[in-house]
Amino acid sequence: MEGKQIAGYVIENMLGEGGMGVVYRARDATLDRAVAVKVIHSQKLGEQGKERFLREARACSRINHPNIITVYAAGEEDGCPYIAMELIDGKTLRQIIDEGPIEWKKATRCLIDLLDAVGRLHEEGIVHRDLKPENIMITKDGVVKLMDFGLAHLQSSTTLTEEGTTLGTISYMSPEQVMGNKADARSDLFSIASVFHEMITGLHPFRGEHPMAVMYSIRNDTPRALKLASQELPVGMQAVLDRAFEKEIDKRYQDAKTFREELIALLPAEVLNGSRITSGGTVGRKGSLTPAVIVAAAILIAGGIIGWNALRDGPRHIDHEAAVNLNELGQDKQDAGYIDEAITLFRESIRADDTYPIPWNNLALITLNQNELAEADSLFREALERDSTYAGAWYNLGALADARDDHTQAHQLYERAIHLKPDFAEAYNNLGSLQLRMGKYETARKTLNEGLRLRPKEPVRTYLMKNRGLVAHQLSNPDSARYYLFKVQPNLPNDEEVNRVLIELSR
Repeated sequence: MEGKQIAGYVIENMLGEGGMGVVYRARDATLDRAVAVKVIHSQKLGEQGKERFLREARACSRINHPNIITVYAAGEEDGCPYIAMELIDGKTLRQIIDEGPIEWKKATRCLIDLLDAVGRLHEEGIVHRDLKPENIMITKDGVVKLMDFGLAHLQSSTTLTEEGTTLGTISYMSPEQVMGNKADARSDLFSIASVFHEMITGLHPFRGEHPMAVMYSIRNDTPRALKLASQELPVGMQAVLDRAFEKEIDKRYQDAKTFREELIALLPAEVLNGSRITSGGTVGRKGSLTPAVIVAAAILIAGGIIGWNALRDGPRHIDHEAAVNLNELGQDKQDAGYIDEAITLFRESIRADDTYPIPWNNLALITLNQNELAEADSLFREALERDSTYAGAWYNLGALADARDDHTQAHQLYERAIHLKPDFAEAYNNLGSLQLRMGKYETARKTLNEGLRLRPKEPVRTYLMKNRGLVAHQLSNPDSARYYLFKVQPNLPNDEEVNRVLIELSR
């Protein structure tokens, strides 16, 4: 296969082969980037199976989530369906578990990210159906990546005894799956609980000497308590996991968001802001958080694309102190309007310590103002590859999704930024503004009030008050609308929305 092309992707070598198909390392000849191409064995699918595979693969290509592998393209070549995906540099969670149980705080952070990813799939109507450590990658920087979503059910004609079906796969099935009943989003949550249990204990939660014994255990047994593996677990965590392990699907968590929120509510701050699975700690987050929406005209840029791939591919140097100093100099140059010099300094900061997320974020802001949206998206994600707790980059990604009118994605990203940085007034403003535009007026009122309670400095306070006044107008509260809009009008004398509503209120 080496040298052969599949839909413009040049095959370089085979990465692996499974029951459904073969995965190759390939190169995108157009964009000159490495990709993974999975080719499905044509004999495994009928015509309906092919159609369903392509439909779900294309749906997945529309998903933009940091914990879900990016799908670039899908189609059919020589009668065989294929899917081109992001090539991950890292290990499977199976490889990591095989090295020994994972410390509970790191495992919990992985679970939180997995639930966020699975919840995003479920929003698109996609049920994974095959959640297991082999289908979860951890990048070299410790970022969780979910793979092979929506493909397991294509094997509808296979049986549990067919070659290629492993005991491990059965071990993560839900009770309804082993009984042959239809799997839905709640089935994925049972499987995620099984993966989490194994991360901490190093053992499958349901065991047996042969497939039928494992299936019986899934339907009837209660997994051993997590406290037997770790005495440090927060009070209530076992109860959360027990609910995820409910045999009756209606007693289980009904969605990933509820499961995730109940888990987060139990955790101390050091767990939420703690280390990733493969690293010894998070990178420091010194640096400013530049609003990307509320001060849309703050930086006017002329110039070209940054060329960030050259930064990733260069030699790795670690001089964190120099990186921080260079980044701060770059911010000073950017504030003064010397953009080319700022770009040079941000690049030098990255070369000094490419694990430091702030200069990646700052380069992204420059490309965003150059209207290079795809480039900005990639750079923000580079920042998050280095520190997934960096609220500023999540916020800026939200602003980017907002600019693309992807309201659902923007809403999630703003909420994540606020969760990571509860005093993030800019994020409250942008979230409230988005909710206002979505017609969620009462929710917007509460969000903007939360932002104002933080007593933010200008110009954030002005924009919070402006949006609060617009919400009051929509809620038919003219006195409140006048109060807020008259307050901000001197700061925004040419704002069309403010002036229009004030004119309406004066009639």
